[in-house]
This record gives sequence, structure tokens and C-alpha cells, in this order.
Amino acid sequence: MARLLVSILLASLGSGAVLSSRTDDQYGIEPGDFVSVKGLRFTDSKGGTHYVTGLNYWACMNLAADDSVGGNYSRLITELDQMASKGVNHLRIMASSEGAPTTQPFRMNPPLLQQPGKYNEKVFAGLDRCLDEMSKRGMRATMTLGDEWQWSGGFGQFVSWTQNNTQIPYPPSWNLSAPPQRETPGTGWGNYTTIGIDAAPWDDFQNFANLMYSTPQAERWYKDHIKTVINRENTINGRIYKEDATIMTWQLANEPQAQAPLGYEGPYGIYLVPNSEDLLFPWINRISAYIRGLAPKQLINVGLEGKQGQYYFQQAHNFTTVDYATTHCWVQNWGIYDMYNSSGANLQQAQDFAKAFIHNSSVWAAEIGKPVLLEEFGMARDNWQNQYKEYPYLSSASTAHKDAYFETIIGAAMDEFKSSSGAYVGTCPWAYGGIWRPETEHANEFGMVWAGDPPHESPGWYDLYDTDEAMNIVSRQQKNISAWLANHTSI
Repeated sequence: MARLLVSILLASLGSGAVLSSRTDDQYGIEPGDFVSVKGLRFTDSKGGTHYVTGLNYWACMNLAADDSVGGNYSRLITELDQMASKGVNHLRIMASSEGAPTTQPFRMNPPLLQQPGKYNEKVFAGLDRCLDEMSKRGMRATMTLGDEWQWSGGFGQFVSWTQNNTQIPYPPSWNLSAPPQRETPGTGWGNYTTIGIDAAPWDDFQNFANLMYSTPQAERWYKDHIKTVINRENTINGRIYKEDATIMTWQLANEPQAQAPLGYEGPYGIYLVPNSEDLLFPWINRISAYIRGLAPKQLINVGLEGKQGQYYFQQAHNFTTVDYATTHCWVQNWGIYDMYNSSGANLQQAQDFAKAFIHNSSVWAAEIGKPVLLEEFGMARDNWQNQYKEYPYLSSASTAHKDAYFETIIGAAMDEFKSSSGAYVGTCPWAYGGIWRPETEHANEFGMVWAGDPPHESPGWYDLYDTDEAMNIVSRQQKNISAWLANHTSI
């Protein structure tokens, strides 16, 4: 293709504006090299099999933003280079965050969308820069356009806007300003707290957020946001988002939940009793069709965890406008693993569940003819070592259980990929904290530390650090799959 010289004026990175010239050969991903789905596999524009060796790096746009809005460009570049050196070819990032005129704690700050139709352009430029830097390193993106949960504003904020900025019924969330504190202001530790909110049960919060599915004005504002992002021109490289193959996937939302389950069943009581009338399904149909009309060259997924069980998994993904399925596997959050239990039996229970979950969801996906990506999973460090220390999530704890678990769950996904009937096409652990550590954290002027854990959860809980053995496990996965593909038919 022609190599076009694009002269661009970069936004200030805190040290003055920088004039830069770039050519297409500086990018690892050409604008038209879109990934597509063929059977139960991903392929690139040349017909080669594309396996996702990914990481969640949800705060990319804020880290990439100007330092006047809390960005940290040097950290961004360091961490992108670290991930690229491990063979990471995909990042799942937020392409949304919502603010409010009323006090709404525990969320990304500053937000991208300040109110319906009003954007923080400096944060948007951070998203531009994030995609530009990813493209140069051969990394593709999942762009998450919404969120069930409170940490980015999400569905609850859209609903609140339609109700004259009513207070969102938050459940208890992590608050860095809560006791215990260290002597130096802004350095934690914090705790789960009800400070500043009238704490509500999780079900109350979820029911409020799920009004998104039945509130036309909230959906209109959400679609306006989707349209704005998809049609944006990148201020760094001039690419239109919907024409840029760096964006592999548009994701409807992070973990949208069932609106009206009829109960719980299955192992550990996490699967849902089927309800064919659940409003989640027509919402997925409407939103995925809307995205397809705006961005026909890129892929679409829902962002579902799969904990809802076979019926919800297959119903949610079995639309022609949904290209592939996703799973999230959280053994501690789902009550299967205890981070304070050092026993081998505790670890084995988590490993056994993960292997069964991966195999079952692979079968479910194959039955509807869709690939599936393990899009989130994680495990705490050996935090029984921290149980009686000043902070439960100190980075000094070892990672014996975490490393064994990562070997198991990534290995299970690779085994499914290598199977003739398996539907898994990669993994994307949660979440890259890179050079950040809780011991050296210092909240910026916006109250953010940008750990791998989002603002409503304890920093350091599920972080992947640059020196963690888990990153070598991720890297070996990429090498293993590359070697396997070299000796097998692509599709």
C-alpha cells in the first residue's frame, strides 16, 4: 500500500507540544488488516490464523492522556513495551467512562463522557494516543463501550441521567481515603466503605443499572456515545476508528447482567435458571445491530462472563451481529477459592473448576458455531502471607497458587484451541499493573492510582506486575501457539 506521510501535531504530554511525522511503515498494524471469523477461528486479512495473547489494560486512555488530566505518558510507554516484549498482541481497554454533576465516588476520573454529548477532549485524545501506540507495537484492541458496574460510571450513570441525576444505589466499594491510612497523604491503604453513600445490596445496584435495557432515553444517549467513538478521527494518526484494524472488536459492555433470572442453579449456585423473556437478549440484539451498521469491518462481542450458564451463554451470543463469545472466570469472586487458604486442596478446587468451565464453554460455543475468548480471569497472590499485615494485598506476597492456576487455565484454553472441535481462540488475563505497586502508590490530584484493579476494588488484588512469573506464562503461551501453528493447518 502507499506509504503516506502524515504530519501531525501531538497534544502536549506535559512538556510542550511536539511536532511529529510518521509513515505507515512505523505501524505494526496496517489500517486495513482486519481480523475476521472463519469457523471457530480468527483470521487476519492474509488468511493466517490469529490467536489472541492478550491482557486487560482498561485504563489505557487515562494513562495516555495529557498530564493535566492525570495521564502518565512515560508509564504508558514503559508498560506497552513490556507487554509487547512478552508477545502480547491484544489489549482490552475502556472506550467509555461517565461522570456526573452529583457526587459519584469509586470510578475512573476524570471521565471521558462528562454528561450526555459533552466529552473531555483531553481524555479522548488519550484514547487516540493509546490506539496509536498499540498499533505501532502490533497490538489490537477490544474497545469496551459500556459497563454494568460502577467503576467507570456505566449503565447506572446513564440511568441516573434520565432520572434527573438521582443518586446511584452503590454497594460498598473500595475507598482509598478510608482508614487505615499511611502517614503520607494520598498513599492508601483504604478499605471497603459506605462513606459518602447509602450502601445498597448488590442486587439493588444491579437492578438499577439494568434499567438500561428498558429506558429509551438512556439507550439513545448510549447509542450516541457509540456513534461518536466509532466515527472519531484519531488526532494522532488521522485514522477513523471504524476504518482502523487496530480496533479488532467493539464490545457492547463489560459484564452486562441478566435482567430477570428466575433463580440460581448448577455448581456453586452461579448458573441462572433460564428466562427466555429476559430483556438482556433483545438489548443485545438492538445494540449489536446498531454497531454493525456503523462499523461493518470490525468484530462485535457482548462482554458476557459465562457464569450465567449454558442457556444464557448461547442465547446472548447466538445473534448474527455477534461474531464471537467471551468468558470471564473468577474463582474467588464466585466463592470457589479462598486467598487466605494456603492448602493444595483449595488450589486444586480452583483448577478443577477452571478446567471444567473452559471445556464446557468451549462446547457451548461450538454448538452455536462461534469462537470464544477467555477475556478475564485472575487470582490473588499468596495473600495468606499478608492476612495479619497492614494491607492484605502487598506485592511482597509470593505467587505459587497464582502461577499454578495461570498454567492450568491458560493451558486449558490452549488445549481447546488445538482440538479439532475446540472453540477457544486465546486468553486475556486481568489486569496489567506493570510498574505500579501498592507500597509505592500515590493518588494523583483526581484520586486515581491506576492499579490493574479498578477504582471500586482493592488496589493490588488481581494485578499482574512486570516482574511476575505470570507474565512469563503469558509469554510462553504465545510461543507455544506460534510453534504449534507452524506445524498445523491454519484453519
